[in-house]
Amino acid sequence: MARWHTQTERWLAAERHGQDETAETAFQQLFEALPGVEASPSFAARAAEAAWAARVRRRRMAGLAAAAAAVLMAGTAGLTLYALSGVGTARLLATTAALASSAMLSLLGAGVTLAGWWSATAGAGATIVAAMANPYGVGALVAIEAVAAAAILMLHRLLRSEVELRGPRAFCC
Repeated sequence: MARWHTQTERWLAAERHGQDETAETAFQQLFEALPGVEASPSFAARAAEAAWAARVRRRRMAGLAAAAAAVLMAGTAGLTLYALSGVGTARLLATTAALASSAMLSLLGAGVTLAGWWSATAGAGATIVAAMANPYGVGALVAIEAVAAAAILMLHRLLRSEVELRGPRAFCC
């Protein structure tokens, strides 16, 4: 152990005095005197595990940041539309937001329950892939979106006719 300390002092002294060739030789002897360092198998396993955990944390934070940005953009867009729109459209927007949020919570709850059921089965991955690849499932989603768009359009027309019939005052009066 004392050998590499001595070699280190020789190398540093040669560097201080400007003896380049002696410093090079002392530097080489220093590295020959240093003990070999090898990582244990458990160290390598712990390092790999820590790297994977850091990767998972980074991806999770990136996903949360993207979700927060999407929510913030949707809220900003909604508030901008609300501020720029008229009374009837503002009510329509508020009603649509309330319906969409309650529907989204219901769909989210149903999705969580469904995911729990699928994960309980042995072929959960195959079930999910089959559901996503099924053209009938895609058709059902498109049909639901079309019905929702038609409902929003009908609500808008109903509110417009109500305003024309009763005037621009509140609905409750």
